[in-house]
Amino acid sequence: MKDIVIIGARIDGHAGVVVSAVLALGKYRLAGFIDNTPELQGTNIGNVSVLGSSDDLGNLNLTGKSVHIAIGDNSARYELYKKLKTLNIEVETIIHPSAIVDGNVTIGEGSFVAPGAIINSNAEIGKVVIINTGAIIEHDNKLANAVHMAPGTTTAGRVDVNELAFVGVGSTILPDITVGTGAMIGAGSTIVKDVEPQMTVIGYAAQKYKKKNIYTSTETPEDGK
Repeated sequence: MKDIVIIGARIDGHAGVVVSAVLALGKYRLAGFIDNTPELQGTNIGNVSVLGSSDDLGNLNLTGKSVHIAIGDNSARYELYKKLKTLNIEVETIIHPSAIVDGNVTIGEGSFVAPGAIINSNAEIGKVVIINTGAIIEHDNKLANAVHMAPGTTTAGRVDVNELAFVGVGSTILPDITVGTGAMIGAGSTIVKDVEPQMTVIGYAAQKYKKKNIYTSTETPEDGK
């Protein structure tokens, strides 16, 4: 079995879903968690030790181990990925055994495909992407690095979702739509036209927009909308 360390130890959050997938695959041994929560340092979660925080990555002995980043926040996940690569640490891709992935789909390093997700033909999935529970990624989609497709999202054919974008629970994106870098689509939205970079879109047909700084999460109204 292969040793794997999980970055992110919120078992009642995304990390719990990742741990379940890791165990379901039956080819990994959980070798530790890394988490920045001060109260978790030096503790165990179940019988698995918290080895340290992300600041300790350069000092931990991860030789022979792979790592997966179980953090839902796109910017934080991407920055950690870049840090791991500077340290020459392998970042594992995790695909739950119940997911359906067409044979000619490409999936980048460190991505996570959750239970019941479907990815159809010719889709291209970038690095550290999350395709969450029951999401449907249709044919010829392109999902760039550090995208998060929340549970129950559906994309039609030839959709492009650019880097750091977030698509909320139960949202639908119609064919040939482009979602810009850092855009955020609110839960239950139906997207019928392109979404500009760093925009937040809420509701049917992208009714409401506002600018969002993808690095600070500071939002400002635009044009009174």
